[in-house]
Amino acid sequence: PQRYIMPDAVRGFAILLMIFFHGAYDLKLFRFIRIDLFNDPFWFTLPRFIVSLFLMCVGISLAIVHQDGIRWDKVGKRTIKIGGWAVVITVVTYILFPKSYVYFGVLHCITVASVVGIGFVNRPRVSFFLGTALILSDLIFHPTLPPLSRWLEIHPMDHVPFYPWFGWVLIGIYLHAIRFHQAPLKKTASLNFLGFLGRHSLTIYILHRPMLYGSVLALYRFKTAG
Repeated sequence: PQRYIMPDAVRGFAILLMIFFHGAYDLKLFRFIRIDLFNDPFWFTLPRFIVSLFLMCVGISLAIVHQDGIRWDKVGKRTIKIGGWAVVITVVTYILFPKSYVYFGVLHCITVASVVGIGFVNRPRVSFFLGTALILSDLIFHPTLPPLSRWLEIHPMDHVPFYPWFGWVLIGIYLHAIRFHQAPLKKTASLNFLGFLGRHSLTIYILHRPMLYGSVLALYRFKTAG
């Protein structure tokens, strides 16, 4: 399918925000800065805004790829690729952080949502109303679903449950129907840069965490050694 700059640029913008947030998170972890991730409105909202952008782009991409019929070869390759990395993240975090490993993070959610979302790619109105219902029901009623982490006795460092986050994938499917992805944008150096980041978002996502964490850890050890 044709590559559109808008979803790539939005995904690239989310990548920049993600790097900024994780960098701040690591600096907080090693006590270089003090931020309140749960009570400060900015730091509480930022990661949730980032995830919503990513999942919205998942919905747009699903609709673009499958708008003329379900391409099962693409479904299989995408599921294996993203799902495989999700498993790798679970295994690695379990080994390194057994009390806070990631059992269902953003890649896990994207994998499942990419499969379930196929059933909605040609139903934009249903997607809009169902997606809105999922998002608003969580914001208004705050349903208390028993988290799996309670039974696992862990505090996962990244947790993106299917509900309500699948709602943003459905909103992305609707945005495709109103041609959001075809918005006329004047190509600039900044926009091209965001598009580049968006086209390589999975690679950047996989690499940026160990690079950021390793850099801050090295800085911490240098500081304590001095």
